[in-house]
Amino acid sequence: MSFIRKIKKGPHVYLAEVENRRVQGKVVQKVLRYVGKEINGQIQRRVVTTDVQVEAVRHCADVLAVHRVAERLGLADLFGEHGSYILSFVYSHLLERPSIRKLEDWFGGTEIPALLGLQEISTGRLYETLGHLSGLEFARVEDAILARLRKYEPESDSAIIDVTDTYFEGGSLGERTKRGKDGKVRQLLQIGLGVTQNHGFPILMRTYPGTTSNIMIFKDMFTRVVEKGYRAVIVDRGMGCEDNIRRVLEAKMELISGLRKSEGLRRRFISRIRREAIYQKDHRVKLQSAGVYVQAFPYLRGQLIVVYNPSMEVVRREIGYEAGRTDREVRDEGYSLIYHNTGLSSEEVTRQYYEKEIVDRAFKKMKGALSLRPIRVWQREHIEGHVRVCYLAYAILAYLDYHLRKAEYSAIDFLYKLRRGYRIHLKDRKSGYSWKTDVILEKKLSKLFDSLQAAA
Repeated sequence: MSFIRKIKKGPHVYLAEVENRRVQGKVVQKVLRYVGKEINGQIQRRVVTTDVQVEAVRHCADVLAVHRVAERLGLADLFGEHGSYILSFVYSHLLERPSIRKLEDWFGGTEIPALLGLQEISTGRLYETLGHLSGLEFARVEDAILARLRKYEPESDSAIIDVTDTYFEGGSLGERTKRGKDGKVRQLLQIGLGVTQNHGFPILMRTYPGTTSNIMIFKDMFTRVVEKGYRAVIVDRGMGCEDNIRRVLEAKMELISGLRKSEGLRRRFISRIRREAIYQKDHRVKLQSAGVYVQAFPYLRGQLIVVYNPSMEVVRREIGYEAGRTDREVRDEGYSLIYHNTGLSSEEVTRQYYEKEIVDRAFKKMKGALSLRPIRVWQREHIEGHVRVCYLAYAILAYLDYHLRKAEYSAIDFLYKLRRGYRIHLKDRKSGYSWKTDVILEKKLSKLFDSLQAAA
């Protein structure tokens, strides 16, 4: 009976298949064939080049990168028997976004079925998966993902909350049409998103009818943010109002919020500003895109900061004049309002508010790279399932951006460049031995790709 023997020659360890035979009363070991070498404890088989045949070449590197992050976040464990199908949706949404009817063919050219252990993928099963995802208690999923991500941002106690809208086809939600932020009149779905301030990790997401006001959305989302232990929130002016400020104060939390220029606030604060007094160096705050000038007043157990942007005033006034508006109607152009009850200076608060691009990037990813707009499924459960796929995909992108924070690539750029990476499936015709090898063309990309496997 043959067995594998290790033969050490110098620094190398070779592997050979040998067989013991009795010759003239003595046991003699005969080498049947050389198998290969042992390198770092792994067997590297010996194969004659002319006997090698290529069985398949599949789209691989970006798929593997996404899969490694999903494993780190423990996504497959959150959905039971449906986990592999849900992740197949998430992976395809990140990497290609074919229509649901074309997914089955697209999967066949990737390593996704092998990685997720999917024997068969059908359009019917994919629709069923969307329905299952929409019926889940998704808060449990959000909490589990956030628990994994929090170890990379343990010091964060501030959340950013914002709202966007997206339109959808079909009438299953029974929504009235409404003009969205892009000016189109369609059936709208409002989506509230909460992310951490430092790295933009997802905290929670909620969907609302298109006619729901941002102020009401804040009331709902704020409750969940408090439950999750966050002690400060930053919100846009569409969510800011006196009632919501009092709600935050009652919860003994800190708030940075934009406020709309109501007539009452105009009279009480903006009208007290003398442009010659505020437009001075001592009041200047340098932002990434422009310089602004600030003046603060006591307001609701905190401060109201009046922000004057002279560059914006010029642009807005010209637009107003072109539209036929009067001097009185454009008198407050260039001014905006920020409320806060923090211990920070007016300069620090202004920077945190206007440079809160984390949530803007989050929605940009969801609406652009993740194709949140438009939603091309019709049934209520499929629409809600689709939005949840976007949330899961965003969680992967957020972690990947964190992992690449010191590299020159964003998560989206990194995945795009990895599209040129592939996996070759090979076979030795004589022995029947099969193996695979991954090919990534750029050395720098290859190192970043390998670091995903090694990351803690």
